[in-house]
Parts: sequence; structure tokens; C-alpha cells
Amino acid sequence: MDYLALIFPILSGIFFLLGFVFVHFFSNKKRLSLIAVSMAFIVMLGILFLDLIPEIIELSNIISISTFSKFFLIFFFLFVGIFALKFFDIFIPYHDHYHKDNEKNHQAHVGHSFHIGFAMSFSLILHNLIEGISIYIMTLGNFTGGFLLSLAVGLHNFPLSIEIASSLEADENHKMLKVILQFLLIISSFLGAFLLALFKIQIHDIILLILMSISLGMILYISLFELFKEIYNYKDKKDILYGFLLGVIILFLLSFLE
Repeated sequence: MDYLALIFPILSGIFFLLGFVFVHFFSNKKRLSLIAVSMAFIVMLGILFLDLIPEIIELSNIISISTFSKFFLIFFFLFVGIFALKFFDIFIPYHDHYHKDNEKNHQAHVGHSFHIGFAMSFSLILHNLIEGISIYIMTLGNFTGGFLLSLAVGLHNFPLSIEIASSLEADENHKMLKVILQFLLIISSFLGAFLLALFKIQIHDIILLILMSISLGMILYISLFELFKEIYNYKDKKDILYGFLLGVIILFLLSFLE
């Protein structure tokens, strides 16, 4: 096993830890949450259109099956990803996209925020497992390339971790689940690389395409049906625009690393 190539998947996960710690330095959690959710929306779109979709297209071009089979696999498992998160809605109470600013609706707001944090965590754990494998393989072939890729992934992870932490923090009923989700987010990239290296797993391109398509569906669901609805409810707030701007700046800076 090339242990040195496992360093960079660990590095990308550390950015999640930094984001979780960063949240605790802000007293105005609501304002931070609004900035974070809009910033996360832009970054999620960046993951979709700048990372996942181009990777899926590139991978599908090298798979030796019919065009119809490729489209069927991609769209079938894309919807598997969407409905997997939709299925988990039943486990999250008080899930309401509109909540007024009064005590009566506080519990609904807390439950909805937790729902967003949970769904984002679930989708990103799968996504980071795949990215950890990519970072490991890249590092084996090109050490500098592996470092730049892990840095780009980490910088994606940082604003997402802020949104996840600010969404999960208000809920007092799922403390153990919050710890488990945050721990898995931190180690997921490393775990994907470690399992690949330890067992010398050869992941078939079709299996990788399926996993990426599921991840695409999950991130698409989060972006359109969770983050966008949250942004729409607070569209008159300037903090949403600040978050958009920060998200665009992050994607612009990341373009120099990819």
C-alpha cells in the first residue's frame, strides 16, 4: 500500500473539521446560516456542473456499452439518488420550508434546518468516498496533481461544512446522530481511498458510473428541493446575496486549481 498517497484524502476531510469549528465563533447563527445556505447552493451547483457532470460524461465515453445502456444507467441511478433522499424525509420531523419568525414556529424551523443538514451530509458522504478514491489514484500518478485536487475538494468542503454545522447545531434531539454524521464527513474521503488501497479493489467503470450518478441525483435534490427553497423563503435578505458572492468567489479561485 502506498501510504503517502493517503495523506491528501485526509487533507480534504480536514476542511470539514475546520468548517465545523468555524461555526462556533459566530454568535449570530441565523445570519451565518443564511449566508452559508446561499454559499452552499452556489458551491453545490459548481460540484454539479464543473465536477460531477463532466466526470460522468468523460467516464461514459470510455465504457464499452451501448449509448442507450449508458443513458439508462445514468438516469435510472440519478433518480435512485433523488428518491433515496426523498425517502429519508419521513425520518425528519417538522419538515416545513416556510417558517415565520416567532416562537410558535421555532420547532418547525429547527426541524427543517436539521433536515437540510442531514440530507446534505448523507449525499456528501457518498460523494466524498468517490472523491477520496479519485484523489488517491491521482496522487499515485502525480503527487502535485493529487495535492491540488485534494485542496480543491477541501475548499469545496469548507463552505458546505459551515452550512451543515449551522443547520444541525440548533437541534437538541439528535446529538449522537450529529456527531456520527460530522465524523463520517471528516473521514469519508480518506475511507474511500483507504479501502481501495487496503484491499486493492478494482472498481469497474460501470460501478463507478453508477455511484457517480447516485451522487449526482442526491446533490441535484439538495440543490433544487432543499437549498433553493430555503433561499427563496429569505430572498429579500441581503445575507443571501453575500452568500452568493462568496460562493462565486470560491468557485472562481478553485478554477485555478483544477
